[in-house]
Amino acid sequence: MAIIRFKLNGGATTPARSLKPGVNRVGRSEDSDLRIDHASVSWHHCQLELSDEALVVRDTQSRNGTFINERQVTDAAALREGQTLRMGDVEAIVEQVPVQVRVPEIVVEKRPESVKLDDGSESCTNHPTVRASWRCTNCGKLVCNTCIHDLHIKGRPSHKLCPLCSHHCEAIVWDDGSGKKKSIWGMLKGVFGAE
Repeated sequence: MAIIRFKLNGGATTPARSLKPGVNRVGRSEDSDLRIDHASVSWHHCQLELSDEALVVRDTQSRNGTFINERQVTDAAALREGQTLRMGDVEAIVEQVPVQVRVPEIVVEKRPESVKLDDGSESCTNHPTVRASWRCTNCGKLVCNTCIHDLHIKGRPSHKLCPLCSHHCEAIVWDDGSGKKKSIWGMLKGVFGAE
């Protein structure tokens, strides 16, 4: 950001004014961006073009001339910090003011994760007390029957989709904790209640 201060006759300095990016018109005219009410300044005296790279002064056929360090600007010239710009009997000092950019702190929320349950299985990512029934084949997220997206197409098998990335999910078969397979007799006993 650049600011400019005008020094009038008698040495009085005007309050600092900011230069906007692009063209800043200087003169006595009401439509000037930087209006200087002084008889030695033309209605449309000069232009100050501010860009990221430089500040360029262009004289706009002023009556009393535009000067940088007492060298007349006939067309266009770069104005550097510390140089004096004079328009008629009015001097100007341009200063570069460092812009203070404050970047706000961005807090990223941690995604919920699955937790180990007492029975050795893992919970749904969204419901830490509910056993997960599905695992995404893409992102690995574990979800329960409530969270899974179930896509039904008439006449076709349904598709279980991940609520996070919309990829296919596969059913999770948790070990019942016994560590051994039941025999046919053991399964029949369970069905008929035989001992």
